[in-house]
Amino acid sequence: MTVSSTQPPAGRARAPQPVIDRAAGMLRAAGEPERLRILELLLGGEHQVSDIAELTNAEMSTTSQRLRILLQENLVARRRNGREIFYRLADAHVETLVRNVLDHADPTAANC
Repeated sequence: MTVSSTQPPAGRARAPQPVIDRAAGMLRAAGEPERLRILELLLGGEHQVSDIAELTNAEMSTTSQRLRILLQENLVARRRNGREIFYRLADAHVETLVRNVLDHADPTAANC
C-alpha cells in the first residue's frame, strides 16, 4: 500500500518550514554513526566527556566536537561541576527517538 497524500497524519497540522528545518538538522546530527553511538551511550545516563571518549574509543577532541554538534541541535544537555563537564540526553523526546530508531533498525528487535 502506498500513501500519496501530502496531508499530515490525522489530528496534526502541517509543520511550518522552520520546524521541518530544525527536525532535519536534528536527524542529520543524530544520523552520523559515531554521534548516534554517543546518544546510545547516554541512554544509560549522564557521562563525563572523558568517559564518553573512552567508551567510544575516540580522542577527547573528536568526542568534544561530536558533543558540540549534538548540543547545537538540542539532542544533549550538559552541566559543569568544577572542571568536569557531564552530558545527558536533552529530554524524554530524544530518548524515545533514539530508542525507536535503534529498535526499528534492529531486525532482531521484538517490536519490529
